[in-house]
Amino acid sequence: MFLAPLVAAAFLLLHSYVAAADVVTPAYKAATGFPPCDALIRAGLGNRLLLATDTGYEPRIASWWSLNTRHRPWCLVKPHNAAEVSTAMTALLGAGAGNGAGDWHVAVRAGGHGPRLSNNIDNGVTIDLGMLNQATYNKRTNLASIGPGGRWKDVLAKLLKYGVIVPSGRDGDVGVGGFLLGGGSSYYMGREAFACDSVRNFEVVLTNGTIVNANKRENADLWRALKGGGSNFGIVTRFDMDALPAKDIAYGTRFMSAEYSSELVDAIAHFTDHYQEFDTDALVAFLMHNTSAFPVDVVTAAIHVNTEGIHNSTGFKKLNRIPSLIPDETRSLSLADAAEDSQLPSGTWNFGATITFKNDKRILAHAVKLHEKYVKDLNHDIGPENFVSLVLFQPEPSFLGDISKRRGGNMLGVDAQEHNAILWTGGVAVKSDERALAIARTRMSAMVAELKEFSISLCGESRLIYMNYADPSQDPLGSYGQENVDHIRRVAAKYDPLGVFQRRFPGGFKISRVGL
Repeated sequence: MFLAPLVAAAFLLLHSYVAAADVVTPAYKAATGFPPCDALIRAGLGNRLLLATDTGYEPRIASWWSLNTRHRPWCLVKPHNAAEVSTAMTALLGAGAGNGAGDWHVAVRAGGHGPRLSNNIDNGVTIDLGMLNQATYNKRTNLASIGPGGRWKDVLAKLLKYGVIVPSGRDGDVGVGGFLLGGGSSYYMGREAFACDSVRNFEVVLTNGTIVNANKRENADLWRALKGGGSNFGIVTRFDMDALPAKDIAYGTRFMSAEYSSELVDAIAHFTDHYQEFDTDALVAFLMHNTSAFPVDVVTAAIHVNTEGIHNSTGFKKLNRIPSLIPDETRSLSLADAAEDSQLPSGTWNFGATITFKNDKRILAHAVKLHEKYVKDLNHDIGPENFVSLVLFQPEPSFLGDISKRRGGNMLGVDAQEHNAILWTGGVAVKSDERALAIARTRMSAMVAELKEFSISLCGESRLIYMNYADPSQDPLGSYGQENVDHIRRVAAKYDPLGVFQRRFPGGFKISRVGL
């Protein structure tokens, strides 16, 4: 039994993914009237543009996962390689694009899965990296070379043909680029830490059009900054990652009654404190409101995985003692198949936020109560059938920082974390409209604030705000610690001296805003 089909039932929507390769792009030669789009035509990219008058435009817009991000740019430019990304960059930032005249900006889309205002734009141009979706393997170097525009279900299927995998997104519809630049939480964290720690080399297009590599020996400061530093330096056009042998994983989902929430809290806390003993296991516990799947307000659940394919791992002993609402069918399957089966449906209004706190049963129990209140309030405000809510608990033990440090370090700052922590994430999907989303967002923001205050009262606050789950009102970069903030600032100033990614690429979290 998998989470995605049950969540999908709550929406009663078809998944609307449209592959980049399916969109036919006309060859533009005449002026469009939009200065940046015309600059792209003059640069020779007329056959890479999509405008609103093209038949492929609306299907491509519909491929953004969340309704929040289905903006309509003046044009989409779809480069096929790093050289074309370079051409697009120099054309859009050149004098001929009308820079300084009017209020327009540039967005960059990798997979288009994020619900935040980070990967699309209305007034301006979106650079759509969907055609940079390659996934190849070099046996001599043991490196998998992956394009930013691929989605993990497709990337893993391609790599499986070589007999390898890489630490990846668990939802198969998540894109490569944003996932890796924000850190990357995977089933392999117990041994590999964050997915970004497996990146041996980044190929990057800088704002002046230069294509550089960033690795341990070449542009090493940029290499480290890109591991969690987000969209502050350039456009990554290839990730070279350390590959792992492809083995079937043991994958299961356990659904339990909310009356056993205290037992689930005990299982989460125990697993987190003993994670290093069970480093081939992965546990993601969650609370869910989904009336189409379960005729109750809240159920508790957990996804449990063993990456060596071992069924009934002792790491899940406490979890397996909790009665299951439906049979917990642990299956052996490839990581590619797990990603294919684990996709949240698109086409809803979405909001999410995150914090971390010390692995403390009292805080975990309070988080359960806060979600129960959240569901009760939204039932009254917008109706129980109009939303699905998820609250996730993911282990974040301190030893992850040690692994990251041995592999060259990243920006997230977990190496300075002295205690085992829990990465808490709240998410809500609303079916009806933006008014209902605003209510759901307001109540969730209040829930986050109350949970943070409670953790502080028990001296249980933890610093990290994980970028990939953060709301735009949060400050993930600032949570990395002053040393890492200073490093990101230095690297951004060095590789983007004019601050183009701070001013003209508004999507994502910007280092220039930290501390303001």
